[in-house]
Amino acid sequence: MCIRDSQNPKTPNSSQDQIQTCITPNKQYILTKLMEDTITTYKDQCSSNSMEPLPSIIRYLEAGGDLTALVIHGNDKHNFHQRVTDEHLVPLLATLSPGAEKIVKIDLRYNLLNDNGAKSFADFLKLTTSLTTLNLLGNDIGPAGAKEIAAALKDIKSLEYLNINGNHIGTDGCIAITELIFYNTQLKYFNLGNNDIKYDGIIALANVIGYNSTVQILNMENPSLPSSPGGQEWTPHIGKMLANNIGLQKISLRKYKLRCDGTYTIMKQLMENKKLQVLDLGANEISVEGCMAIANFLKQEDCVLEGLLLPNNKAGDLGAKATAQALAVNKSLRYLDFTYNNVNDDGLARIAESLAINSALQILKLFGHNYFGQEAMGLFFKLQTKKPKYFLDFTVYIVDDHYDMGYVDNGPNKTWTLYDD
Repeated sequence: MCIRDSQNPKTPNSSQDQIQTCITPNKQYILTKLMEDTITTYKDQCSSNSMEPLPSIIRYLEAGGDLTALVIHGNDKHNFHQRVTDEHLVPLLATLSPGAEKIVKIDLRYNLLNDNGAKSFADFLKLTTSLTTLNLLGNDIGPAGAKEIAAALKDIKSLEYLNINGNHIGTDGCIAITELIFYNTQLKYFNLGNNDIKYDGIIALANVIGYNSTVQILNMENPSLPSSPGGQEWTPHIGKMLANNIGLQKISLRKYKLRCDGTYTIMKQLMENKKLQVLDLGANEISVEGCMAIANFLKQEDCVLEGLLLPNNKAGDLGAKATAQALAVNKSLRYLDFTYNNVNDDGLARIAESLAINSALQILKLFGHNYFGQEAMGLFFKLQTKKPKYFLDFTVYIVDDHYDMGYVDNGPNKTWTLYDD
């Protein structure tokens, strides 16, 4: 007899907070016995290493099902004060090693892993020959640890998802991790953002990605770069990468200090790319001339870009007007984040007017500007009543014969952004 949740006929994937719901009584017994034996083995390993079992690991083992996924989120409300360290990892990996070849997912985001335990973790990774997903977001891994992990992953041909965002792997670690692309032809998601990567690491990554056709989502945001005007040292390499690459669908170039000159270089090269669907240029100090370069790109008849993120720049009213002119003719863009760009009522009104013409855009984020005046709010009020298909991050209403507005939290949109964590 198959026991299935009537509200969810699909069997969920194994993870820390999900247990298979379609099981026979016999399989239930087997899984329970496996869980009990695994917990006993883990406690024995802890005793051998003179440490107490970690409650977050016990909870994982109790909910682990057939142990094809190692998932312990350090930012989970139950684990926040019980995060996994390198020392805690030793008995856990010793427990799981006999069945490591069955593990397809490792997700240890927001724990306390660093270089001290990298060697033992790398030795375990070599055993996970079926691994498809590795998420180490928000740990404390440095260059030495990154090199150990990269060496271990070279023979894991099944890996499709690698997230090491928010560590400290630096330039040397970036180069080591990037070399995986030469060995792996399945990797589709590659996230190296926020890792103190300097100039040489960015150039190496750009050169490799430029001739890669398998990586579809790339996050290389917030490198550690000098404050050089326009970012001319590295933007030609990134531009060439975008011009040559034929596989990328989404890329984040946040916090690259592109300013207007760098943005012009990127957008000129991007004219040759007809594959990219989502571009994130947030927090790049882009002002009027940069917005004009972006607008020229959007005005192409064969533009295929669907998601454009430009938050926290310096567009101002003139940049907003250039963007509005592009929206009036663009037929591909579905998602636009134009929040916090120092735009006043005049620029916001021009964007509202362009939306009356635009037939493609579905989601627009505009909150956080200097001044939403009566002209802009009046136009958006008419827009939201006549064309309700738009999802805005604010709503306009009438109070005492004048317009007012309020913020609307529509949550993140994973289709047109890069953030899935």
